[in-house]
Amino acid sequence: MTFPEAGQESQRRCRCGRTVIERPGDLSSTCAECRHIPNACSCPPLPEAVPGSLAAPADLDAARLAKIAERYAPVDWRAAWKGQPEAVEWLIEPLLEAGTVNTLFGKPGAGKSLITLELALQLVRSGHVIVYVDDENRITDLVERLQAFGAEPAELDRLVLYSFAGLPPLDTAEGGFHLLALATAAGASLVVLDTTSRMVHGKENDSDTFLQLYRCSLVPLKRRGITVLRLDHPGKDESRGQRGSSAKEGDVDTIWRLVQTAPAAFRLEREKSRSGHGEPAITLHRRFGPLRHERDVRSDSPEARIAGQLDSLGVPIGAGRPAARKALETAGTKVSNAQLEAALRLRKNGQSGSGQNKQTPSEDQLPAAWPDD
Repeated sequence: MTFPEAGQESQRRCRCGRTVIERPGDLSSTCAECRHIPNACSCPPLPEAVPGSLAAPADLDAARLAKIAERYAPVDWRAAWKGQPEAVEWLIEPLLEAGTVNTLFGKPGAGKSLITLELALQLVRSGHVIVYVDDENRITDLVERLQAFGAEPAELDRLVLYSFAGLPPLDTAEGGFHLLALATAAGASLVVLDTTSRMVHGKENDSDTFLQLYRCSLVPLKRRGITVLRLDHPGKDESRGQRGSSAKEGDVDTIWRLVQTAPAAFRLEREKSRSGHGEPAITLHRRFGPLRHERDVRSDSPEARIAGQLDSLGVPIGAGRPAARKALETAGTKVSNAQLEAALRLRKNGQSGSGQNKQTPSEDQLPAAWPDD
């Protein structure tokens, strides 16, 4: 065995992984710990041997790295190609794409909590499970709104709502684990966080806060295909987006800004879209009897075209999904569940493209203020 010459000690290590040095009186280079020659070293090996040392030859180091690499699975491109959906998978078209992380922000009182609760109710009524973590609104407020939507307790079993639940901060590993437990135990399609800034421990202007929120809480949900909707407030200058660190915007797939344009009119403006799917803006009108938000639909939108085709095929207005889908498939038209549901809602609300069952919206009167945040 060859030992290092004088001046080369810093480049070689003992079999235990420690530095090899040469001291006055020693016959040769020795271990810095036990002062034995490297071949006779009696020290316990260091946990991590340094590449190139006597304790970690190149082949051993490569074997250890290969073992670590085995823990991770790269994308199987053949399986990915076969599993690619034929159309965009929407939870709510064109607002929430399935399996994505989304943000909705707007001024306090603009209606984001009210609109989000209605979206959750629509999803529950179509068979989805929603986990809704609310650190903003009292239960009495939530019940009042659900009653106004025409909801009944018997249909709300799939709306799993936690009011001021006291979860650990979601920018910590413990908080992320607790949130994941709630979502997976319920079998949730969507997790709503209202309002995000109240659920983190770190400072709102600190980018690490939202990087940790993403790593600890959002990635585990996204990995399982669970859609997330975060509600938040804008900064003092609303044109500059959400309040707090710009890291809030880096982790989400879509950002929606809610703006109230009239006493009963609202506009959702898409400020970011990672995929580019869907529409850049949505206009909503608040109606009553029951309380609801109706969407202005372009005549060339997919759901409008489907509704018009159902009209032309003579499908009755009150027909359900099975009958409507059968008629469309017979005509050679394939549609997603979300598109079909949206088209059926258009027809029910008298907004189908052909003019069948056309209704003029009534000018409903808003209460002076509806509690929101």
